[in-house]
Amino acid sequence: MKTLTKSVQTRVDAAVPPQGEQSAFLQNILESSTEYSIIGKDLTGEIQLWNAGARRVYGYEADEVIGKANSAMLHTPEDIAAGKPAQLMAAAMQAGKWEGTIARVRKSGEEFTARVVITPRRDVDGKPIGFLLISKDISDEIRLTEELKATQVAQGEQSAFLQNVLESSTEYSIIGKDLTGKIQLWNAGARRLYGYEPEEVIGKANSAMLHTPDDIAIGKPEQVMAAALQMGKWEGTIRRVRKSGENFTARVVITPRRDSSGKPIGFLLISKDISDEIRLTEELKATQFYARSLIEASLDPLVTISPEGKITDVNEGSIKVTGVAREKLIGTDFSDYFTEPDKAREGYQQVFSKGAVTDYPLTIRHRDGKLTDVLYNASVYKDAQGGVLGVFAAARDVTAQKQASQYARSLIEASLDPLVTISPEGKITDVNEGSIKVTGVAREKLIGADFSDYFTEPEKAREGYERVFAEGFVTDYPLTIRHKDGSLTDVLYNASVYKDARGNVLGVFAAARDVTVQKQASQYARSLIEASLDPLVTISTEGKITDVNAASAEITGLARERLIGTDFSDYFTAPEKAREGYKQVFERGLVSNYPLTIRHRDGKLTDVLYNASVYKDTLGKVLGVFAAARDVTAQKKAEAAVAEQRTNELERLAELERFQRLTVGRELKMIELKKEIAEKKKEIDELRRAAAD
Repeated sequence: MKTLTKSVQTRVDAAVPPQGEQSAFLQNILESSTEYSIIGKDLTGEIQLWNAGARRVYGYEADEVIGKANSAMLHTPEDIAAGKPAQLMAAAMQAGKWEGTIARVRKSGEEFTARVVITPRRDVDGKPIGFLLISKDISDEIRLTEELKATQVAQGEQSAFLQNVLESSTEYSIIGKDLTGKIQLWNAGARRLYGYEPEEVIGKANSAMLHTPDDIAIGKPEQVMAAALQMGKWEGTIRRVRKSGENFTARVVITPRRDSSGKPIGFLLISKDISDEIRLTEELKATQFYARSLIEASLDPLVTISPEGKITDVNEGSIKVTGVAREKLIGTDFSDYFTEPDKAREGYQQVFSKGAVTDYPLTIRHRDGKLTDVLYNASVYKDAQGGVLGVFAAARDVTAQKQASQYARSLIEASLDPLVTISPEGKITDVNEGSIKVTGVAREKLIGADFSDYFTEPEKAREGYERVFAEGFVTDYPLTIRHKDGSLTDVLYNASVYKDARGNVLGVFAAARDVTVQKQASQYARSLIEASLDPLVTISTEGKITDVNAASAEITGLARERLIGTDFSDYFTAPEKAREGYKQVFERGLVSNYPLTIRHRDGKLTDVLYNASVYKDTLGKVLGVFAAARDVTAQKKAEAAVAEQRTNELERLAELERFQRLTVGRELKMIELKKEIAEKKKEIDELRRAAAD
């Protein structure tokens, strides 16, 4: 254990680079073995580092101890009372290192003995800045040593051999051999690593089953033993074979064992399977290479920033957008390359305080003066223990987008119609000059206010934009805007949702068309329509009544609201003829004097003549039929009376003619009779004269 601890500490002491205290501290962490508890403190005793080993040994999570100035929970009450923690720190500072055993306490309250190495941490100028404490729980080793002492009856080779074994970590495979190669010791670590039980290997002079055929063929086992004997130790990696036949790579330390006189009596082999470490290292290298390739393949400027605001790395995109080489960018202030350095500095400081920023706007200045508008998305990145190392930031070039936005803004401001954008919460997020004029309120006061506050019917306004979010749009939604001076403007809103590049709804864009004059004209037209004594009606393309005047309500006996939406043909004595009539209008464009008979709800009938034509929107699209009915009931009655009178007169005339014919006949007969009488008289007179003669 002492040898391993010393090895770890040596690696830690040799790992300090010239980048300053922060780098040295992190390098100490990275170079220290994860098999040990590693705790970092500043000079006040505040814990700054708590590795996985410390978490395993003491039972505390990092967030339970980091930042705590009092580490009394790790010490026994007796040591605290005696001031031992402070004494050890002072000794380490004075001598450059303190190493020894000390009682410790876990979170569970259990006490144990630890072997601890305490070394001062210093900055680049050699000034002390804190301590690094590397420790290991040796309670099991102490217990086994005590048990061995109770059973030992002699000194010598057996005792030295066992002492060597006990001094070695139980986490490793430990194999003891004599000079002939016969296996004398096979610990639990060896059993776990190779798969053989002790009785399968102890006493065997040939350990070929642990080596690959290739190594056996070249005599490698004998070579490394000879090297260990010659140099006092051999350390390196070598291929091994499990009982299952699986090959793996082991890190092996071979040391000669000697008797009390220094004569070699065998070897101690301590090894560990490092296959996973090799695989993870290779995967890490591959991942790092892949990640670097992705970073360099990005057209967006990417950068990493230290907690001090210094650039620690950049990609080609950052080099191009600044015009500065990588080696000149690294180590300089991140904020130096922007038109607003303070805003850039505030941005990365927000990342450290909040963990991330999204769409943070900045303008990068190229060395030739060219400006690039960007949006930064940035987050912190951490080490394996969760310590923040720096900021990773990606910039998206939005110069073209900003220019397009400015162009769009110009178009928006050029509009005479009031335009507005509304958030999902119903707050105004932007307006144009048209909105300012129609409300009489300044832009800065409108933005952030409730959209519904500026209408005569706030609830209706709120319902309108909520419908947009629910349905995606609204068309010709009527509202009345109230100016701050009290004047009212009737408008029709057309609105739709607008989204980001990923399709997420950001808000509503709404355009209002001033229809005050149109509404006044409509009201005037309505007054004319209502003033008409003739029944007037509008019919949809489906034959439904869309509007009527009072005369239509009167002639049918039904209220306006009951007529609207019903079939036009339902109110006539000949429904099919009525249906045929409005169809003719849609086909021909109009009809004239189309005769129908309207049935009142009480059964009264009214004869009418319809004159109808289609009406269209501004684009020429047919919207429906406008029909006017002229009441011809009286006219028809008059015509019937005239017809009856004419019939009567014709009948009288016929009678007169018949009478005339009868009278004339009689007169003719009287004339003939008179003539006949006259002739008879003449004949009588002649006879009389003849008789007289």
